[in-house]
Amino acid sequence: MYITRNKTVEDWKTLKKQLEGSSDELLWRKAFTDFFWGRIQSRYIEPIEKLREHDIYEGYGFTILTLLCSLIEFLESTYNGLKYVYCKDKDLKCFEYNKSKQCFVDFLTTKKPFNNIFTEDTAKEFYSSIRCGLLHEASTKNGWKVWAKSHSGSEIICSQSKTVYRDDFETAINKYIKLYGDELASKKEIQEAFLRKFDALCE
Repeated sequence: MYITRNKTVEDWKTLKKQLEGSSDELLWRKAFTDFFWGRIQSRYIEPIEKLREHDIYEGYGFTILTLLCSLIEFLESTYNGLKYVYCKDKDLKCFEYNKSKQCFVDFLTTKKPFNNIFTEDTAKEFYSSIRCGLLHEASTKNGWKVWAKSHSGSEIICSQSKTVYRDDFETAINKYIKLYGDELASKKEIQEAFLRKFDALCE
């Protein structure tokens, strides 16, 4: 089974043996590039780029933002080394989760550069009115709208006008991914979470 465009489960098992107990920054950056970025690029970034090539600003923004909202959950669960399972709360095991709301809110309120924009309240509003609206009904809710980008290029959302800027949002995600790569190269707890997440993907 391929977990990126050109990396298989067996490739991961081989690299994992080298990663376990290693503090080699270059090795961890290789893991980031080959597996983390390789997976995101092939499953999210490249499809978004293809959509943007044909964007006539008549609906593609919804599709692009839906993909980005899906990506957020993967980013946060990877950061914490969590595996999603469909089960009741009482059946959850260590490092498992079954609800996406808190995962989504935690990402927006604690991860740079989003934490400079989102409060707990705006993150919950974004989750319910944008993320859930798009995923469940292909529509934003409660008066929110999707625009391509802000004048500044870094606004992400405007709570007053209830606008989310999809290009700014993607730019912010790319900034976060770069910061995550730096953390993965140097922080043991992030490395351990990475191992758990990719083990779960390879089950």
